Amino acid sequence: MKFILNIQYKTLYVLLSLIIISCSKEDPEPINEEELITTVQLTFKAPGITDQIVRWQEGSNNSDAISLAANTQYEVGIIFLDESDPSDIEDITEEVKEEADEHQVFYEFSQLNIGLEQSSSDTLDSNQNPVYINSLWNTSEVGSGTVTVYLIHEPVTKSSSTRDGFAGETDVAVDFLITIE
Repeated sequence: MKFILNIQYKTLYVLLSLIIISCSKEDPEPINEEELITTVQLTFKAPGITDQIVRWQEGSNNSDAISLAANTQYEVGIIFLDESDPSDIEDITEEVKEEADEHQVFYEFSQLNIGLEQSSSDTLDSNQNPVYINSLWNTSEVGSGTVTVYLIHEPVTKSSSTRDGFAGETDVAVDFLITIE
C-alpha cells in the first residue's frame, strides 16, 4: 500500500512540475518581416517638362542619374518593387502604404539646396504624418550632388532631419546623382 502511495505522489509531483515548467509569462518576440526590395523607381513631374523616371535595381552598380531644371517644383513619386521573380513582380509600395505607421521614406540631399514638402496625394500615417511616397521637390540654383533615398522600417519618430534621428531599420538605401541645370 505504501508503495502505491509513493508512486502516486511521484506521478503527481512529475505532473505538477511539468505544468509549472510549461507555463511561461514571456511572450515570443514579434517577427519583423522585412520587405525584399530589388528595385526603387522615382518619377518626376513638372508642368511643361517631360516626365522623368529613374531606377535603381539590386545588383546594379549604378542607378540612373536625375536631371532637374533650376527654380522648379516637381511632384515626385516613389515605388518599391520586388522583382526577384520576373513572372511575379510584387509592388511593395502598397504594403508600405497599408503599414504607414511602420514606414517612413527619407530623402537626404548632399551638396544641393532642394526643398522637400508634403504632396497632397501622399499617404499619411494614423497621426497624419506624411510618409513621403509622393512629395514635392523645389529646386533652386544650378548645381550637382546626390540624394540618398531611404525606406525606414519602424522609425521611432517621423520628424527628423537626419537618417540617424529616425532610428528604426533601413529596408533599402539608394544613392542617385542629381544635376540641376
